[in-house]
Amino acid sequence: MGERVHLSAAIELTRPHNCLLAGAAVAVGAIVASGGFSSLELAKIALAFAVACVISGAGNAINDYSDRKIDATNKPWRPIPSGRIDERAALSLSIGLFVVGIAVSSLVNLPAFLLACFNSLVLVAYACHLKRCGLAGNIAIGYLVGSTFLFGGLTVGEVGAVGGAVGVLSAMAALSTAGRELVKDVEDMPGDRKLGARTFPIKHGERAAAALSGALVLAAVLLSPLPYLLGILGWQYLWIVFCSVVVFVGGSALMIHDPARETAGRVSFMYKLAMGIGLLAFLVGALSAS
Repeated sequence: MGERVHLSAAIELTRPHNCLLAGAAVAVGAIVASGGFSSLELAKIALAFAVACVISGAGNAINDYSDRKIDATNKPWRPIPSGRIDERAALSLSIGLFVVGIAVSSLVNLPAFLLACFNSLVLVAYACHLKRCGLAGNIAIGYLVGSTFLFGGLTVGEVGAVGGAVGVLSAMAALSTAGRELVKDVEDMPGDRKLGARTFPIKHGERAAAALSGALVLAAVLLSPLPYLLGILGWQYLWIVFCSVVVFVGGSALMIHDPARETAGRVSFMYKLAMGIGLLAFLVGALSAS
């Protein structure tokens, strides 16, 4: 059978909204590292934005390729299990996007190129192995999301920012993302168990996963005032991030109270909403501080 490629399915496979969020995080990291918007090299930031979007899309595609059998049980409407795109076409799309993303990153600078190469390797390792190894997979995704802010800092040449302002934002993003990944593992337990995956909730139970997720999210919440207290972000950041904190805390409480698969689906959406609000808080706070 030949490879079947439908443009809409190929686009869906890359999850464009996630790609745009990755690009936005890079832009926020660059603004924070530069100390404001006025001193940014917009052409370089545009390249970095594109790199984040393309490599994120490549990672999403290879993740769906690796998960095609699990998704046949958990999420049969996705492009590969639904038959809207051939699995070989999905793999080819992922490889092509990785090559393009890494190539474009070489036009930014050497640190950004090296981070793009490393993150691409982590994305492949996650899809092929780490995601079925319990907590290691959750930590890998947390790192990848947090590193988008680091990529933005490196894009503007602020290597020292990795340990300072951008580092705080990266840590918050990494912790909250790892917490969300644990919740998603609870949601995906039927398919994971069917194929023998050893995720954290399968090995330790839903309640343990809910508790650890809540602890990681709490750590991110406790870090949230630091960007303002350290003078990294303006006071406007506090008002917006408070809304994010409310959603995070509400989701954690709901998950701990009822760590069922149906609850996990709702909480996963709540966490994603909270992360989007948090990203807006970072952006507004960075612009107001400049």
